Amino acid sequence: MRVIFSGYGRAALECLYQLMGNYDIETSDVIIFTHNTSENAEFINHLKINNFKFSFENINNSFDSIRDFSPDYLLSIYYRNIISTNILEVVNYQAMNLHPSLLPAYRGTKSSVWAILNNEKYTGVSFHYVDSGIDTGRIILTKEIRILEEDTAFSLYHKLIGLFSAHFCKAFDLLIANFNGVEQKGDPSYYPRKLPYGGKININELNLEDACRFVKAMYFPPHKGAIFILKDGSEVEINSIDKLNRYFGVS
Repeated sequence: MRVIFSGYGRAALECLYQLMGNYDIETSDVIIFTHNTSENAEFINHLKINNFKFSFENINNSFDSIRDFSPDYLLSIYYRNIISTNILEVVNYQAMNLHPSLLPAYRGTKSSVWAILNNEKYTGVSFHYVDSGIDTGRIILTKEIRILEEDTAFSLYHKLIGLFSAHFCKAFDLLIANFNGVEQKGDPSYYPRKLPYGGKININELNLEDACRFVKAMYFPPHKGAIFILKDGSEVEINSIDKLNRYFGVS
């Protein structure tokens, strides 16, 4: 079995170890495409230590090498580039993407952020086929979790990665077995790769409940937290509900 593995970050790392630990596959059977960023350093370090062949080149610029490799499957795990159809054709569309929402809701990026802002009660993960659209392919497997009152974008991000890791093999087995998948059902929504409201909002425009959701949705250390514009035009970063309460006169 040969696999093209396009991935990024902790999600890619955990699923790569699920792949290597549970299937008859060697490092030489995998080519990895990833991103050269500081946030991706741990994944890159593991690739180097374990002698994987990997590239920072956009996967879509590597058609010849991928074709010559003759892969059976393609996996996309938090990869940041849309994979072109000519790459998908090499694996006869036997390509699976891992998306952190219950599709078709929250296609695109920052799904956990928007799920909190929109006061969703549940979210989850979708393993789905890759097609020519953005997160529009047939569903292979989904798993749902409840969004707790104390959840933040940071906690949900890591919970969903754990969910991906726990169910990766079941989804990959379905892919190998040529499971046809099911059409996505429900109202689709899409969010781009940018901060909601530019990461800052006028505190006078929010009630306490909405302000709390904004704090939770923007909490993702080490990145900057929720920025509130105060009555005098100054700005303050708020990373906790206790600190936020003081601005609403709640003791």
